[in-house]
Amino acid sequence: MVMDERTLSRSHLVMLGVVLFFYAVMTVLVAISWARHDAGLQMQVAGLGLSVMYVVCVWHCTVVKGGRQAVVFFAFAAVITFSAEYVGNNFGWIFGEYHYTGSLGPRIGGVPVLIVVVWGVVLYSSLRLVTWISGASARERPRNWPRRVGWSAMLAAATGFVAASWDLMADPMAVSGVWKSLLGLEPWWWWQGGTYLPELRVWQGAGGIPVSNFVGWFGVVFVIVFVFTLLLERPDRATNRALDAVPWLIYAYLYYTMVAAILEMNTYDPGIHQAVLIGSFTMGPVILLGLIRLVGADEVDGGGDVVP
Repeated sequence: MVMDERTLSRSHLVMLGVVLFFYAVMTVLVAISWARHDAGLQMQVAGLGLSVMYVVCVWHCTVVKGGRQAVVFFAFAAVITFSAEYVGNNFGWIFGEYHYTGSLGPRIGGVPVLIVVVWGVVLYSSLRLVTWISGASARERPRNWPRRVGWSAMLAAATGFVAASWDLMADPMAVSGVWKSLLGLEPWWWWQGGTYLPELRVWQGAGGIPVSNFVGWFGVVFVIVFVFTLLLERPDRATNRALDAVPWLIYAYLYYTMVAAILEMNTYDPGIHQAVLIGSFTMGPVILLGLIRLVGADEVDGGGDVVP
């Protein structure tokens, strides 16, 4: 089925407008926050921005893949990520021993609903970036099973690395003692800490973050993407430059907001800027490769007209 190009164009403009609006909002908040030395201002808006980005991701998937595929992907991702977080929060498996508090909003089984939303945003934008930058989204999947399994495993591994790169900044920010001192909030903490940024000033528990957390992030993303691309995924229904730009902008937004928040927090927690350095060397190349692909879209694919 080929969707009407004019309808798609209007949809694209609205999606792009929503994402760019939040860029503008966060830029204003960052300027005010830095001028007032009020790191909490950015943090209080972060949840709203991520929730809106989740809606945009579902909308984007519906346009690109179709409504059924969008339901399948996000429902499957929600079940797996919630299950992993439930096991992690209550039993200390997969990621390490940590505990969520009630400061992130409503919880189910101890897991904040917002966390599942965050997983969805990071996972979807990472997957779309990997398939787009690699050119995999425009290629037909291998027909024989050994090659198809290998194909899906490579996509899943690449997406796992891209998604976990964001958490290299997100987790240090969330467990920093700045949350408690400025906002009276305590998102979560690690009971025994870990070897990643061990000198991090935390508000409760032990300093640092266990490496198992990032291995867990990679593993959860790998399972979701591997199963989806191997058994559930269908070809894209439409593609063009505007559609390609949306996941890239969302992933870049995740980087932008995280860097802005951590650098402001560094005023109160010297040393946390190390997370920005690490995150920039992991997320940065992906963002730049996406920009190169986006700018050179005409040369690469003739502008990306709508296709079946």
